[in-house]
This record gives sequence, C-alpha cells and structure tokens, in this order.
Amino acid sequence: MVSDGATVAPPDDEPRGGNRGDLTIMEHLLELRNRFLVAAFAVVVGVFAVLFFTWDPPDSLPNTFDILLRPARDRIEVSFEMVREVTALRVHENPEDTAHAILPEHTFREDIGVENEGVLLDILREVLRQAAAGFRPVPIASGDLAAIVTVQDAVDYLGQKSEEEFRLASFSPTDRIGAIFRIGIYGGVLLAMPVLIYEALAFIVPGLTRGERRVLLGGVLGSLVFLVGGMAFAYFIVLDRALNFLLDVASDNVENVIGINEYISFVTRIILWVGIAYQLPMVMALVARVGLVTARQLLRFWRYAIVVVFVLAAIATPTPDPITQSVVAVPLLGLYFVGVLFAKLLYKPREEAPA
Repeated sequence: MVSDGATVAPPDDEPRGGNRGDLTIMEHLLELRNRFLVAAFAVVVGVFAVLFFTWDPPDSLPNTFDILLRPARDRIEVSFEMVREVTALRVHENPEDTAHAILPEHTFREDIGVENEGVLLDILREVLRQAAAGFRPVPIASGDLAAIVTVQDAVDYLGQKSEEEFRLASFSPTDRIGAIFRIGIYGGVLLAMPVLIYEALAFIVPGLTRGERRVLLGGVLGSLVFLVGGMAFAYFIVLDRALNFLLDVASDNVENVIGINEYISFVTRIILWVGIAYQLPMVMALVARVGLVTARQLLRFWRYAIVVVFVLAAIATPTPDPITQSVVAVPLLGLYFVGVLFAKLLYKPREEAPA
C-alpha cells in the first residue's frame, strides 16, 4: 500500500518525458530546435576531426588527402613489359623481333645502345604517359637519369615517382583550400550520421519508452558498421571501376588534366552517397522496431524498391555506364532484403497511449 505523499517511478516501458501527443506546437518546435542543435554540433565536431587529418597532419598520422588520392595513384602501374615495349619502339627499327631480347638486367646505355640521355628521358616520359592512363604524368628531371642504369632501375624509379609525386592540377589559388574544406564537410557529415539518424527517428517517433531508446541507440551504433562498410565498398570497388571507365574513354587522343576540385568532388560524392545508402538495412530495422512499418509492408514494396535503389545508385555514381551503376545497385538491393529480414526479426507493435 502506497501513501498519498509517496512517488512511484514510472515503469521502464512508459514514455520518458510524457506523451508527445500532449505537447503544444511551441513545445514541438522547441524539441525540434534542440535536436537540430545536437545534430549540428555532431556535424561540426566531425568536420573539425576530418580537417585535423586533412590540413597538414603530423607525419605519424594518416592524411585524408593522401587516402583520397590513392585510387588515382593506384591506376599508375609501371611494369617491366611496358618499359620493354616502349624501349623497343624507340631504340630498335623492328620492335617485333627485338622486344623479347630486352631483359630487366640490360642497360640503357650499353646493351640497348642508348647513349643520348635525351633519348632515355623520352623513353621514360613515354612509359609514364602510358602508365598514367588519363592522368597528367609526373615530370621527370634529367638529373635523376644518372641513377638509372638497367631497365629494372627504370621500372623502380617510375613506380616510386608516380606513387610519391602524383599531383592534380590547381586552376585557382583557392582550389586547394576549397577541396580541403569539401573533404571536411563531407567527412563530418559521414562521421555524424549515426547521431543524425538517432535524432531524426527520436523526433519522428512519438513517446519513445526507455527500452525503445536503448534499442534505437544500439541500432544507430549498428548503422555505423554499415556506414563504414559502404564507404569501404565505394572506395575499393566503385571508385576503381568508375575511374577505369571515365579515364579510358578516348585516352589515345585526349590527355586529361584533372583539377583538384573536380577530383575531390567526384571521389567524396561517391563515398558519401554510397556510405549513406548502405545504412538502409539498419534504418529499416529501426523503424520496424519502433512499430512504424512491418516486414510484410516492406516486402510488398519490393517493386518500388528496385526503382528507388537504381535511382540512388545513379545519384551515387555519376557515370553514364550501366555497369558501374549496377555494381552499386545490386548489393544495395540485396541490403534492402536484409533490412526486410531485420524488420521481421525486430518488429514490435507499438501500444496505443491511454486516452
């Protein structure tokens, strides 16, 4: 028996903060403002964190700018076969008969017969032009030629040169700063995405109980796993295919000089949208867990889901070829059905608030 002056703690399944249906319009606006401030603060913290690793970080820490340049640098691959082929074309009159005679230990100045350093420099530049595959080749200084004796020396030199000194073009004094801040903004949004999802769902769904809030928080942390997976998929798979398609078009007649702003915008756009799209299963699981939709409703939506998924893939991959778009869309469609399975396992109908 409880006395009149005693206070009873609300059970765990009661909404914390009361029923939001009783809130006035002004109280709804105040809650929206508070949640917006929390989301904005999370984005600002994420932006500064990314800028720290982008704007001249210590040598012992990873550089975000170098990480984003890696897909372009990896396209520049210098092989012995490439050096041998170009050397044969430049030195011998009949390269079909002599190309296979050029071995890695052969020297440029003796066995192959290149005595003029200008000829050697032309050979190396031609090799790097072919290896760049659409990117502007790295300049080669004539003073470096003294260390190149054998064909293998040339392969090692060109490989190191392309990896360490690859550069994009800057057409304005502000291009580099603009690219750095674009990386910071996009990266900050991605880092803050779990907080953004939590605040959006917590505002949309009225009267969350303490148990539902714990489930929502766990689901948001799970969305971080899908976010990282989507970013990794975009970085290692999608970017490689997109660059291969776009930079190989008319590469025999056109030499691309890629601006830093254009390249960074292209790369960050793909990583951002693919990372966001790959959080689809957790979002579906969360809205089912709080009782907004059922797995059956989501499954009936599968025809429309195919259209939506390919539209998202088209937004995330700004390439006209259907292959790259399908590389993003097919796994994303599979994740949609994974989300339906999560919704089936986690669905819990919401109880009506007492009148």
